[in-house]
Amino acid sequence: MDSLRERINQKLEDYFKFKLDECDNEIIKDIIIKLREFTMNGGKRVRPILLIMGYGLFSEIDERIINASISIEMAQSFLLIHDDIMDQSDMRRGKPSFHRSVESSLNRDGIERIAENIAISAGDLIDTFSHEALLRSGFPVNNLLDADFEFSKIIEDTGKGQILDIYSALEDVYSEDRLLKLHFLKTARYTIQGPILMGALLSGNKQYLNEIRDFGKYAGIAFQLYDDLLGLFGEEEKTGKSIKSDVNEGKKTLLMIRAYESSGSETRKFIDKCLNNGNISDSDFQKLRRVVIESGSLDYTKKKIDEYNSKARASLKKISGNEDIIDMLDFLLEYLIKREN
Repeated sequence: MDSLRERINQKLEDYFKFKLDECDNEIIKDIIIKLREFTMNGGKRVRPILLIMGYGLFSEIDERIINASISIEMAQSFLLIHDDIMDQSDMRRGKPSFHRSVESSLNRDGIERIAENIAISAGDLIDTFSHEALLRSGFPVNNLLDADFEFSKIIEDTGKGQILDIYSALEDVYSEDRLLKLHFLKTARYTIQGPILMGALLSGNKQYLNEIRDFGKYAGIAFQLYDDLLGLFGEEEKTGKSIKSDVNEGKKTLLMIRAYESSGSETRKFIDKCLNNGNISDSDFQKLRRVVIESGSLDYTKKKIDEYNSKARASLKKISGNEDIIDMLDFLLEYLIKREN
């Protein structure tokens, strides 16, 4: 996997160089350089690796699939740039978020809105880069059409999930079913299910698409539930973002939902206050953590993560393909719910 990351990173560097070489405007070049820095800053390259694995299940890994894999990583940058603007996040992977980086480079007062507008446009720009990289990867046209159609549906579903996520902060609804639907649309589709499907479609093998869909769905939900757990109980130095950000954004994670359902009226009022505050105090944040633990919500969430992990593993076992790739997917499944960032 380390070898794949190195190859992916080199392809990303090559692609950004290609875009810089064809650009004749210094302002746009500066934005492309910032997009390169943002994309190359950390990142585990899970999505491109999964795209490569989806291909490797049924075909020998070659240069074309490495070329294609960077498409989903640039789409990740597009989504993160817009997400950070919506969340008003100052940091991403331990460094300034894209719009804050633009704001800093402009070095003027009162230009927050202009910096955000530039960042939105830059996000749109790298979204187009992502599709171009896929279409330039060298695969037969029919395979590319299948993969790019899936790619477009991934971004569509992610957008739907984002809308539901934003609306959830406006409503006093605590629903596990709605949350799992959101996690499927916003996370499972573009983090796990979609990339593996894209890789399989590029290979031309359509025999196990339903099994891949099930694996990606369950693995993706487990991944996001664990991500929510890290969002409340992780360490800022390792996660690279404020430990209070999910609470300040009013996110009704499974941890919040189960704590709410298991608590009396006074504790429910406290949970509501925390999620609607926008700037929770240290003392209330610590108290909220205790509520989640003492209500049994933390244990419940860990149990659900294990359940979805088991369902994903059962789906994986139904796929007949390269055994080494299946073993890697199984390893990655375990890593996704035991990581620290």
